[in-house]
Amino acid sequence: MRMVQADANVGENMTRSKVTDNPARQNRGGFGVTNAPSLGERATMRAFTLVELIVVIGVIVLLIAILLPALRIAKANSEWAASQNNLRQVATLMQGYTSDNRDRILPSQFDHRPPIQFKGAMRSMMPATPGGPPLEPPPIGALLVGTWADILWTTANLGTFSMPQLSNGDPVLDAGGEYTPGVYTYRYDSPDRSVYTVHPGYTKNILRSTIGMTRPFSEDSIGEALPWGTGASRREIDHPGYFAANNFFNSAPWLGVGGGVPLPGQLPQYYPSSQVKFPAAAVYLVDSRAGETINPLPDPWRGTPLLAGGIDLCEVDFRYPGESCLVLCLDGHIQTEAKWDRIEDVQGPYYSDPAGLPSPGANDAEPRGLKISNLNRSDNPGP
Repeated sequence: MRMVQADANVGENMTRSKVTDNPARQNRGGFGVTNAPSLGERATMRAFTLVELIVVIGVIVLLIAILLPALRIAKANSEWAASQNNLRQVATLMQGYTSDNRDRILPSQFDHRPPIQFKGAMRSMMPATPGGPPLEPPPIGALLVGTWADILWTTANLGTFSMPQLSNGDPVLDAGGEYTPGVYTYRYDSPDRSVYTVHPGYTKNILRSTIGMTRPFSEDSIGEALPWGTGASRREIDHPGYFAANNFFNSAPWLGVGGGVPLPGQLPQYYPSSQVKFPAAAVYLVDSRAGETINPLPDPWRGTPLLAGGIDLCEVDFRYPGESCLVLCLDGHIQTEAKWDRIEDVQGPYYSDPAGLPSPGANDAEPRGLKISNLNRSDNPGP
């Protein structure tokens, strides 16, 4: 009996010795063995060939190339939606202005200089911050002359802040190159080029687009945006894009580039909402690359560039995906419009020619049902 047990122990010890002495079997687990691979096995398991590395890098590059355009499109769509939201808020403020002002449509421009008398502080002299002059005029444009944006900024109390200014609108710097204390307070004046020059990251302004300007109207670097100058210049690149009001609603028709004065006895011209027969088709705001106003004339609305002296006369900015722009109509609704060629493609020849109804051309596009000019015609046939 003892001999049988001893033989069994000897056989078991021999088996364990064989398992332990075999490196290839040590890695398979089990009782009495280690799982640690040998040095040679570790080198074999971690090897990575150059071809495999190139393949992995190529796959990563391919995925990035696929994802980047999608991310750009998603960002552009997000900015388009944010701009629409800004216009919705503008529409609400416009309706409030009409209700508070005896059914008057918000004017695209105004002139409150004497002898015109109008209750309101838009574009008036503003108190300066301590250490500056007692009162300062607007840094850009004429005193008491402004646009729809100044009216809404003032009446809705959209913001108040001070910033340094020179007479030409450039920031004031001290000897160390730092901004000096502000000398003009934007309380009755909407943010302009001066604001975005000093505060390029300022975005709390619903009166502008959320997409920065990439192709301003003027190629020079000294011009001012409409209506203060001939059109936004290159120094406004990356500033928030403009929304321009249809200057059909200009309450001061004597104003032109550089300003004007009313004739003796001439009064401001306001339009009651009842005078526009089809507000759902009447364009009030559109994306612009020139400024805060746009005249209801063919050239500013020309989608296909018409070059005159090397300047693209089109003022509409098709800044959204697919070369499109946003349009706010008088009834408060917003729509996205793809790029057009001529103003007749938007509203038809009936509204483009005040004298009558010219015959449409053989290749004329079907009008899109929007109206820009001659909105108060008594024979308005509707969209």
